[in-house]
Amino acid sequence: MTVPLSGWRWWVCGLLLLATVVNYMDRTALNQMSKEIKAAFQVGDLGYGVLESGFQLAFGLGAVLFGIVVDRFGVRAVYPVAVVGWSLAGFLTGFATDYWSLLACRIMLGLFEAGNWPCGIRTVRQVMAPSERSLGNAIFQSGTGLGAIVTPPVILLCFWLFASKDWQLPFRAIGLVGLGWVLLWLFTVPRRVLTHPVEPKAASGEPFAAVFADRRFWVLIALILGVNTSWHTFRVWLPLYLRDNLGYTAEQSLWFNTQYYIAADVGSWLVGLAVIGLVKAGADLHVSRVRVFAVGVLLTLSAQLLPFAPREFAEPIIGVTGFASLGLFATYFALSQELSGRHQGKVTGTLGAINSVWLAGMYWVQGWATDAAGPGLRVWVLGVAWVPAALALAAVVLGWPKRASRAS
Repeated sequence: MTVPLSGWRWWVCGLLLLATVVNYMDRTALNQMSKEIKAAFQVGDLGYGVLESGFQLAFGLGAVLFGIVVDRFGVRAVYPVAVVGWSLAGFLTGFATDYWSLLACRIMLGLFEAGNWPCGIRTVRQVMAPSERSLGNAIFQSGTGLGAIVTPPVILLCFWLFASKDWQLPFRAIGLVGLGWVLLWLFTVPRRVLTHPVEPKAASGEPFAAVFADRRFWVLIALILGVNTSWHTFRVWLPLYLRDNLGYTAEQSLWFNTQYYIAADVGSWLVGLAVIGLVKAGADLHVSRVRVFAVGVLLTLSAQLLPFAPREFAEPIIGVTGFASLGLFATYFALSQELSGRHQGKVTGTLGAINSVWLAGMYWVQGWATDAAGPGLRVWVLGVAWVPAALALAAVVLGWPKRASRAS
């Protein structure tokens, strides 16, 4: 370990959670008001998909850049820059007057929001013991669910306060929230907690290129594509599915999304606690992680029932999928933290960039397909989102080195 284990690590994990909350509030405001935005700019699912694709491609570039910078200058200085950048981008979104200015704001948002993961994953690796990292990662990643939980009430509050349903108002309000986080980070986190990790001599001079010779890196590619496909397919298309396919009103959709993300957060925390419990019971750390991951993947399989389910069964199926899919990230992050402490930011950034190219193409294809075939195809888009997660599980079981997890 690079710093003594102390109560500070839980405070830092709490700040990571809050940063991810702010990150996802800025991101999911677009999803929650997708129908209004499509109407305002007269675009279909393809145009909306391009907004998500532009965000995702910029996210990939930002992941690489922030990965390099955070390895060079450390988390304490770099993280606030990322938060200020994406908060400004979210705020400016509230002043977009045409489709292209909105797309430009989404690109800026993606570029800076990408910094959250190289910074957050590196921080968890530095402050948490190996057996605690799944829980630390779950706390960090559960901010995505919590951010999505609080976004609908914030949107409704903005509409009520200003007596208007102008879609731009919530972006302006949410964009200001990140500044408070920056002050908390700078004034409450001791410098000693986030010093650069001290690597063993054998690893201290290891070039980054050596990562690509490690077969675990290639398994991690399957992992990141698998967990993100399941999670982000629902994040992007669920609000439109609820409103266009199931006939929800805007308010009903917002409140259902809140319940969906509550289930996701509960599932994410349970993953971290389950791994700690299995290890304390005497199970191998790596085996514990894979077992918990396998349970999550099996639960995401319920999505395949969605195209055949009546409305009263669609809601619990969606809830089970959300409960399972967010928790998959905790295992992915924990395994990626074993690869290289010296190059943790670049590892996270490189994997994030690969994932971003994949997701950008996926959003475009999904949007094009639903425009061409009609909204009825959306349920099938959601129904097959589990497939890459199942392939990721197979990759871990078959491809990860058959040895006990290394306590790095």
